Amino acid sequence: MSDNAAPIRIILHVSERATDLTRAVDTAALLQASYPGAAIRVIVNGPALAGLPDLPAEIVPSDLEVAACALGLERNGITLADLPRGIGSVPSAPVALVAEQLAGAVYLRL
Repeated sequence: MSDNAAPIRIILHVSERATDLTRAVDTAALLQASYPGAAIRVIVNGPALAGLPDLPAEIVPSDLEVAACALGLERNGITLADLPRGIGSVPSAPVALVAEQLAGAVYLRL
């Protein structure tokens, strides 16, 4: 990659199972090792949201952005205060996922 190339952005989408959250963190570490400097973001929605309150904060690197769908959190009675430190939110996961892809991010669904 040349010095003028845009940084690689990778979106990991977790939506099916709560157990996929740990897999996303592990996958992000593998991708970061393979693509140093890549900006990696995990976006969570659907049934996987139920696992966020139990995700151990210490396994999520400080440079990994994890964002939960705010609509899904609300529908499941989960507040941001219920989530581990460092977990943020996006207003709508589908809107965020499309916006990221339109901006050139690589998309992986786990």
